[in-house]
Amino acid sequence: MIFTLTPNPSIDRSLTIEEIRFNTVLRSQNVRLDWGGKGFNVSRALKLFDIDSLAMGWVGGGTGKMLADGLQQLGIQTDFVWVDRDTRTNTMIIEEEGDWHIKVNEPGPPISEEDIEQLILKVESYARKDDLWILSGSLPPDVPDNFYATLIEFLKTRGSRVILDASGTALHHGYQSRPYLVKPNIYEASQVVGFAIDDVEDAKRAALPFLRMGIDYFALTMGSTGLLLASQSEMVYAYPPKVNVRNAAGSGDSLLAGMIYAQMQGMDLVEVARWGVATGTASVETDGVSEFSLSRIQALLPEVVSRTINIMGS
Repeated sequence: MIFTLTPNPSIDRSLTIEEIRFNTVLRSQNVRLDWGGKGFNVSRALKLFDIDSLAMGWVGGGTGKMLADGLQQLGIQTDFVWVDRDTRTNTMIIEEEGDWHIKVNEPGPPISEEDIEQLILKVESYARKDDLWILSGSLPPDVPDNFYATLIEFLKTRGSRVILDASGTALHHGYQSRPYLVKPNIYEASQVVGFAIDDVEDAKRAALPFLRMGIDYFALTMGSTGLLLASQSEMVYAYPPKVNVRNAAGSGDSLLAGMIYAQMQGMDLVEVARWGVATGTASVETDGVSEFSLSRIQALLPEVVSRTINIMGS
């Protein structure tokens, strides 16, 4: 079974306008709502691969009800802890033809100690051997920085595999609990390793501290310049073709879903990286968040360039 746990989900509101201008009234003719938050984006992307998952997290208020109903209408099973304050709304403003966008993320509702205990109890009730858990996204106010680390340590005692996609102190604490896979972007990883990641050589250097901790897989997303995927035995670098970007929100979550699908099919590390990059690329071409077609992924795969790097020779 696959579980996605999203502590700080959101309604993702996308507004398309002709041109971004400041200090003036902008009018949108295209408004879109997506039921989001990083882990929920993964659940939605997995569903497009016909892979079921159970989505968990804290939700509240009218926006929380919209999010829960929206996910269930997409056929995604949910089990939430309901809190007193409204789930946040994140807003993206996108130019119709240009390359500019503005994204504003709200902090999320405050979470009480009782709310935290209830979610932990739900995790404990579900955790089983060989399940896959995706712990993903920012932590809402009042949730301790070691929240992910605590969950990783517990889930490993049950024999579950854990994927961590976080940033800041939550990532710093979490990766030290040695999850199965860690998926930072270049900014998040640079905050851990202490140097800027400007190219593939920097990316290789950044992977090593994570692997030496005993993490099985390190997936460094590098935006339009690709993905470095490393295991304990090899590294792969894959980068996408240039495409028309419509909405980059959720592309990293789609990439992760593509890698999970490829691993479930028994593909080798090169193909796992290629499927991840192709899925993330297909996602940015659509207006929605973590939305794509399988036919488009298949069309993009031959255009994804990849090469293998030997760790022992690095």
